[in-house]
Amino acid sequence: MTSFFRLRCRYSAALVAVSVHIPVASLAQVFDRSGLEAVPELAERVPEKIAERGILVGGADNAYAPWEFLAGDDGQSPQGIDIDVGRAIAKTLGLEYESRTAAFPSILPALGSKYDIGLNAFSITNERMKVVNFVSYSDTQGLWVVRAGNPTGFDPADYCGAKVAIMSGTYYEKHLDLDNQACLDAGKPAIEKLPFSVQTEAITRVAAGGADATATGGGTAAYAVKQSGGRLENLEPVEPMGKRGLNGIAVAKDDMELTQLIADTLNHLIDNGVYAEIYEFWGVSHFLVDESVINPEVSN
Repeated sequence: MTSFFRLRCRYSAALVAVSVHIPVASLAQVFDRSGLEAVPELAERVPEKIAERGILVGGADNAYAPWEFLAGDDGQSPQGIDIDVGRAIAKTLGLEYESRTAAFPSILPALGSKYDIGLNAFSITNERMKVVNFVSYSDTQGLWVVRAGNPTGFDPADYCGAKVAIMSGTYYEKHLDLDNQACLDAGKPAIEKLPFSVQTEAITRVAAGGADATATGGGTAAYAVKQSGGRLENLEPVEPMGKRGLNGIAVAKDDMELTQLIADTLNHLIDNGVYAEIYEFWGVSHFLVDESVINPEVSN
């Protein structure tokens, strides 16, 4: 059986507090954007309803460190790569950025009503591009996360019969079901799926020994291992999980004006080096893109 994981989930800093007893507030990091200024030729293109509000509103579950998570003194302040990217885009447009916490599956359907953009490390897929526009901003790769030493002998190349924690409503779950059917068709044991509403719970289950493995993006997987105090480790994927894939900022399908503005603003941040500085600050420079593209061609 071939592993399905072309897409990526993410890992939350909240898990660290639960499973390895590191306070979330201790993970608080904020990129210094004090040198950023509004760019008039971009700011004048901000749609009227957003300009009047003065705030660019993004939707995220804020549960996938280092991309986005809740931290700070109150434990409720959104932080992470996506938050800093959103703030940099907003400031360049003469706006503030607000990341509103929501359930992951509810974000894309609410674009244009509740949220101006979806900034939640969304994997760009052909199916999703049928209903939203995407502006590419990261080039990532998935990894498995297991307990240190891989005590259950989890095999990324053949995990029939394994117990896999998975976030509900994601393509991971969809393709896990496909892989499970492949196991059954081959006369092998079924994969035991453990669905969770947020990825934090899936990772917690692995760390506690209640599941053999879960999968997440390379940046989040590495971050999880780094913060686990030696309790977790990564396993290299096999194809097609090993293929790199794009993450994108989502915008309502019928709002090409805002889509183009987000792409142009992000390319401005790429050109002036701020985008790379944000990724370097978070230690994920290997996920940089050279150019932000609207609705890029993808294989999944």
